[in-house]
Amino acid sequence: MSDQTAAPTPAALLPRHPADGFTADPLGVLDEGHCRHGPVYRMPVDGVDTVLVGTWAGLGELFAAERGRLDVLNTPLVHDLFGRALFNLTADGHGEARRRLRPALSGRALPGYVPPLLDVIGPATDRWARQGTADLHGQVRELTGAMSARVLLGITPAEADADQFAAAFEEFVAATGAPPGPARYADRRYWAGRSARRDLHALFARRAAQTAGDAAGGAALAGLVAAFADAPAGAGPLEDHLLALLIAARETTASLLTWCLVELASHRDHAEYAASEARAVAADPARLVARDGLPVLRSVLAETLRLHAPNLLSMREAVCPLTLASHRIEPGTRVAYSPSAGHFDPEAFPRPRQFRPGRFLTGQASASRLWAFGGGAHACLGRPLAELMALAVMAAALQKGLPHLPDGPPARISFRPAKAPIDPLPFALEPAS
Repeated sequence: MSDQTAAPTPAALLPRHPADGFTADPLGVLDEGHCRHGPVYRMPVDGVDTVLVGTWAGLGELFAAERGRLDVLNTPLVHDLFGRALFNLTADGHGEARRRLRPALSGRALPGYVPPLLDVIGPATDRWARQGTADLHGQVRELTGAMSARVLLGITPAEADADQFAAAFEEFVAATGAPPGPARYADRRYWAGRSARRDLHALFARRAAQTAGDAAGGAALAGLVAAFADAPAGAGPLEDHLLALLIAARETTASLLTWCLVELASHRDHAEYAASEARAVAADPARLVARDGLPVLRSVLAETLRLHAPNLLSMREAVCPLTLASHRIEPGTRVAYSPSAGHFDPEAFPRPRQFRPGRFLTGQASASRLWAFGGGAHACLGRPLAELMALAVMAAALQKGLPHLPDGPPARISFRPAKAPIDPLPFALEPAS
């Protein structure tokens, strides 16, 4: 895209797209902007002039240019709550923290997480099959919270720490909804979240001190404690990184799983096809982490990631000059990219608005081409774990029955902070015929 031989034009000359209707239909506004202006244009986001990057080629160029030129842009609220977590770090500190976190979240670590995950998932999907209709997103958030606590901290659902963690974490998550600027100080959620942060840090430290025996087994904490034992101060404390990992593992994965089950409920033929494959997981759970295992379930997961990327926009700030679509972006410029805008690019994904998992089975598309977990220097390290959680839950649920939405798919959707139904969404597992 960029023409490095010609002098780039200033970003101030980028076409400016109006933000009218963005709150009600953000994807429609983003798509209209890219149809009119191409991969890069300007638009006010939350009242601030922002360079928007979309289309498949635009995202590829952004991630190729990101290292050393773009930093994650977070609000003062996020810095207060998460401290020196990975996404708040820059430069060498960011790289050092990623290096120490990566082994516990990589594909090589996943086989050890399968048994504890299934221990949590089995009872939950049993309840889904017994209880009839209940709110889908609420059930999924509860389950992903329990899975995250088990795999990252070693907390089993039956122990006392499970209730303490769940209560404190709920207060912490609620605090992320406080106003991002100075008004946060007048919001009760902010102060409750700060208190919960202290309680969670204490819980993490206590669990970390117990990792020598790793009583729960199959948890990432022991490896993370060892990885950060000699970490420099610039890499941030492990407790802050755990907060970031836990909220991403719960909220982002809950969004992904919700939409997987919505799409399977809306496309019964795909659900039946996937269910026949899911039954094999009961006999051989290792299929969940086999590279060529579960192609049908993986295609459903990939197509859901394409259609329903959990994060609508990811914010960056230029810290060095860079060029995007032959426009010079100056330091201090706010830049945002939308995975959804790239995933709906018909040049990369024909008939992009349709749910067509087969595109990932026939070789028309590759899951590696999806940007739902970002790319470049700030790509999400938790992608392998999130995908394992989603596959394991889908497989367990489909072993019990086919997803069913008695009232149909959600009528109202919230796109930020993570894509989710606004209203309770009745859901049930129906025995397959």
